[in-house]
Amino acid sequence: MAKSMLNHLIADAKRFLPPDPSVPVSQKATSLVRGMLSPGFQAIVVYRGFRWARQRGIPSQPLRYVVERFVEATTGIQLPVDAEIGPGLRIHHFGGIILHPAVRLGAGCTLFQGVTLGTARDDGGVPVVGNEVTIGAGAKVLGEITLGDRCRVGANAVVVHSCPEDAVLIGIPARNIRQERSS
Repeated sequence: MAKSMLNHLIADAKRFLPPDPSVPVSQKATSLVRGMLSPGFQAIVVYRGFRWARQRGIPSQPLRYVVERFVEATTGIQLPVDAEIGPGLRIHHFGGIILHPAVRLGAGCTLFQGVTLGTARDDGGVPVVGNEVTIGAGAKVLGEITLGDRCRVGANAVVVHSCPEDAVLIGIPARNIRQERSS
């Protein structure tokens, strides 16, 4: 199972590589190093490590609490160990990212600064986010809803309703403009 955590971290790190295969190796290496030194990747590493320990019943509570608070204070990113986060997470930019502990986030997702994934009310459920979903700066995804694979959530959108795969969501409350265009 340590292999699984390592595979997830490798998938997270690979998200920093330029998609163009013709990019010189030196530029790829620079992108990878810069990305791995970013606050977002640091928060992901802490999440992956303590998630791995939790899944194996390794006691880490006092240390985990201190390290998680330090990461939250220095990066502005809250990735609770109880959240289920698939491989290949990329966090763009510093801060303001809050995930509810019960959130499920698929593989290959991208979060920008100021994103919140959580409840719409105190006793409500939380989002389930599909694979390869991008959530723009300042967006809020709230309540017991599902975002389908490859959805794109625009900056500052407030998503309170489930949406299908490949949706493009903008506005408050968010609406699917891809669906509106095809109607």
